[in-house]
Amino acid sequence: MHFDNETLDTALETVCTRFRDTPALLIDGRTITFTDLLAHSRDCAERLRGIGIRKNDRVAILLSNSAEYLYLYFACFTIGAWAVPISTRWERDELRNVLIDASVKAIVFEPKIGTINYEAILRDIRRELPTCSHFVGTTASDITTLLFEELFVPADPGDRSDDRHEAVSPDDVALLAYTSGTTGTPKGVMIPHRSLVLTSRHTGVLWDLGPGEVAFSVAPLYAAQGFLAVLIDLVTGVTMKWNTSFNPQDIIREFSRGGITCFHTQPTMWSLLLAQPAFNFVDFSNLKKVIVSGSLCTHELARRIEERVGCTVLNAYGLIEATGVVTVTRPGDSEEIRLGSVGYPIPGAEYRIVDEKRNDVAPGETGELAVRGYLMKGYYNRPEKTAEVIDADGWLYTGDLATRGSDDGAVRIVGRCKDMIIRGGFNVYPVDIEECILRNECVDDVAVVGKPDDLLGESISAFVIPKPGVLLTEGDIKRFCRGKIANYKIPDDVHIVSQLPILISGKVQKNVLREWVCNGIPEENLVLFGSPTPF
Repeated sequence: MHFDNETLDTALETVCTRFRDTPALLIDGRTITFTDLLAHSRDCAERLRGIGIRKNDRVAILLSNSAEYLYLYFACFTIGAWAVPISTRWERDELRNVLIDASVKAIVFEPKIGTINYEAILRDIRRELPTCSHFVGTTASDITTLLFEELFVPADPGDRSDDRHEAVSPDDVALLAYTSGTTGTPKGVMIPHRSLVLTSRHTGVLWDLGPGEVAFSVAPLYAAQGFLAVLIDLVTGVTMKWNTSFNPQDIIREFSRGGITCFHTQPTMWSLLLAQPAFNFVDFSNLKKVIVSGSLCTHELARRIEERVGCTVLNAYGLIEATGVVTVTRPGDSEEIRLGSVGYPIPGAEYRIVDEKRNDVAPGETGELAVRGYLMKGYYNRPEKTAEVIDADGWLYTGDLATRGSDDGAVRIVGRCKDMIIRGGFNVYPVDIEECILRNECVDDVAVVGKPDDLLGESISAFVIPKPGVLLTEGDIKRFCRGKIANYKIPDDVHIVSQLPILISGKVQKNVLREWVCNGIPEENLVLFGSPTPF
């Protein structure tokens, strides 16, 4: 199948027409075929049209994972409306800022997700949302203008009319995805149909995905990783299996039922899974591929995963401004490339590694990664911010430090530009230290940041999570590092903690860790007692 000039809606129709009665989605005990997926999405599109949603209107989606969430996405794509996925972890001010910035015309919401009462928040801020004419709730309330279930009532065939809406082009915006906002206010990233379709198609082909496979994911649909996993599976005819939330025991239970051939994951997910005793008894005989994306997967963690599950680990690198996937490793790549790099660009994407003046650096040297290809159309209503990251030649400067292998040309991510530590005049990349500490069998996870220092400029602070039942001290970690990395890379301070601050994307919030080293670690994150463990 070729999708060079497809929108997400026409790509959906192409795939669903081909695979028809094949299961497209398995969720909460339900089996939804490709035919069902297309029909429900088109029904939802008719209902949205019926309440006045038109091309380029913004529709915010504030829901837990469900089949209906996916129908809503594709209903928006059919009309040409922009889907605006909302994080179910955002509190009042974060939600308010994004809804105002996006000038949403409708919001589809659950009244309460986790501990956050979104109905109360929306009631409180609705006067600040003059463009929002529809509050579609999963339950009736005083602010609900339409019940969620009414969006999915089958439309009368006589009511369907494709000429009732404006034509949608592959270059039109499909998704307004807000950045996670680890620094500053989240920005709306405008992603066109063409980029989403082609990125998904090329990635699925490179990973050799196809009909007959069952791919499992627990990533939320509001996150880039979650939605792109769906698209990658969808355009290759793979059956998608979801859990509505991440719970290690539920994941173990799903694998015990068999049939899963591909597993979409994040690195931080594996820290939790590998620590589960029951995980050692899971049968992975059907599993062919483990895909790791969302944040940097170190060589050591990738090795641990392959040893445990006995199948191929595939790495992916990307950022939402470049439609989520830029480089991938392939099943046929060498072990060194698969486990120690993020591979090569997908067709249609390219990269450079540059110095501070944006001149190319030599192979093997570290610089900032710039990419070109399937880029966003820009930050919504922020042309000045767009110009800061995309130059006149179309290169997007990622803020990630990388190297290019002198022999194989594969991309290796070193860290973020702002995460590089300059200790006593030496450039220190946190990933080098994290890789070393992760080789310690008593360590479950680690993150390294710099701390202001009057003498050195910056000192090195490591945050270490020990494996369950293991007691570690600062001295244990420093002794382990000696002789394995240069002495100027050995952490000056080691903090033994129970957890790290992590975004839903799987990325450690290193800005929070830098606050901890300066202002103190919250008591609930500390491991208060430790004793030396011999190595």
